[in-house]
Amino acid sequence: MPLLLHASRRLFSTSRTASVRRKPIADIVSPPALTIEKSGLPQPRPVTPLPSSSHHTSLESFLAYAQDAKLSTSSTTYVGTYYEYLCALSLRRLGFDLTRTGGRADAGIDLLGSWQLPDDSRPLRCLAQCKNLKAKAGPNLVRELEGAFAGAPAGWRGEDVVGVLCAGREATKGVREAIRNARRGLVWCQIEDMGAGVGRVRQMLWNQRVGALGAEGVSVGIRHTLVAGEVEGRNSYDEVVLMWKGEVWEPS
Repeated sequence: MPLLLHASRRLFSTSRTASVRRKPIADIVSPPALTIEKSGLPQPRPVTPLPSSSHHTSLESFLAYAQDAKLSTSSTTYVGTYYEYLCALSLRRLGFDLTRTGGRADAGIDLLGSWQLPDDSRPLRCLAQCKNLKAKAGPNLVRELEGAFAGAPAGWRGEDVVGVLCAGREATKGVREAIRNARRGLVWCQIEDMGAGVGRVRQMLWNQRVGALGAEGVSVGIRHTLVAGEVEGRNSYDEVVLMWKGEVWEPS
């Protein structure tokens, strides 16, 4: 039985001062998936949802607002909102276009939007939860994400909507098994806050259902990136990249 996504070959990028090592990725096996028919015709991009706040719509504008409003950086509101924006920004490099919708009546959904995959066939509609936990992640997070589908707004309902779970910790064995057994298409992303509004995706995996929806043939690599100056005392870091036909893929 195939296991989870992980990585092992080295590539080199000439467009950046970076190298890529690719861990071969194995799909998580899910229960028998429904057959998904594709028309082959270009699909319209989902309508971008409205932001949940009139004061800020991005990480940059939130940081400015927080400074003006003198928000405590240790408050639950600040920490949660900051991480939600950080996740949306970090995932943009992997083809996600996500809008923060989290708030008091968010039905457990922090981000809404779409994921454009390398084959350009159609963007997948996505809803996401962001969990910047210090403790080890457990399978209860996966069950919570599955429950959030029930509160999805119009336009983000149906069997072809993908759930994305963002967390600051690596997926445990229990999390992997829960994703594997889910009947929904689920994606796990470990997103680390590197400080100064910089985030990196350290781990990404998904189940077979996501492959059936359009991610078949896409794999995950790890790129070693050198940065100008230092970020949190480091002048280099590793981050996830998507691989397509043996090459690093980045959204246009």
